Amino acid sequence: MSSNIATPLSCPFIDPSDGQQLILEGNRWLNPGSSQPVATVVGGIPRFVSTQDDYAENFGFQWNQWENELSEKRGSQLPINDILRKRTKFELYDTADKTILECGMGGGDDTEVLLQFPFKEVHSFDLSRAVDRAAKYLQDPRLTISQSSIFTIPYADESFDFVFCHRVLQHTPDPVSALRSICKKVKPGGVLFAHSYKASFVYLWEWRYKYRWLTKRIPQSWVYRYVQVFGPALHHANNLLYRIPGINVLAYGFVPFYRVNGTGDSRRFIELEKLITFDALTPKYDKPMSSRTFRRVIESEGFAIEHIWDPIGSPIYCTAVRNR
Repeated sequence: MSSNIATPLSCPFIDPSDGQQLILEGNRWLNPGSSQPVATVVGGIPRFVSTQDDYAENFGFQWNQWENELSEKRGSQLPINDILRKRTKFELYDTADKTILECGMGGGDDTEVLLQFPFKEVHSFDLSRAVDRAAKYLQDPRLTISQSSIFTIPYADESFDFVFCHRVLQHTPDPVSALRSICKKVKPGGVLFAHSYKASFVYLWEWRYKYRWLTKRIPQSWVYRYVQVFGPALHHANNLLYRIPGINVLAYGFVPFYRVNGTGDSRRFIELEKLITFDALTPKYDKPMSSRTFRRVIESEGFAIEHIWDPIGSPIYCTAVRNR
């Protein structure tokens, strides 16, 4: 990781409790007013949360088990770069010399794409220890990584030109509050990209919502073993079932293994499907948001939605600009 936390930043760390800009002394970020430590630097990463705060521990596990499946640079079977560019519409906006905050970076696969834009600074955080995997692979002097909570983001309000939050909100205990929290970090005239699973009948019909009552309670090592043992057979079964009209609806609703539609190395596709299945079954929280709520929150925070994707059976996501 290239972390420039010891050099002046346009968006410095603050104490979320009182807004004081922090100072670095040794391996601790201190509040100069109270002289109290707010974060400790471990492995080069400022840690604003403790292990007791980590409700996303499963993500830390999964991103350190499947290191390459969502990294296009390391052979992902998904065109991650194209997917994010189409979703965010960032190419329609001026990103040169701008700052961006990534809320919930996971293992850094989306960060990898964000670093391809000409941002001046990229600040990325995650609640889980997935930040360690991200730091292992991401080398860029513009990047600052921290382990932080989306509810107590250690940056001042209205301090970023862009804020990005992809596939995160539904995995928080309070998605509406999490969405409001990230909205507050966007400057007037700045750009927000937000994404959420959607509370619709079609989306909630998916198999994950039938089995999560059990799988989120059992040891994640059991779910990991399940996808490793049964994944190849379920991959081939899904390839057959999804071709049959009517049966494909039942497969979507009841076969507990994710299907990625595409061509390429079947072994890599199976690993990708194992990852996404584990990701679907193990989070402590999976709380989709209705389209109405999603739009209402963003607009009530002072944004004009410029691009939105909201078809039946899909997640909802949008790019919005904060009113000046």
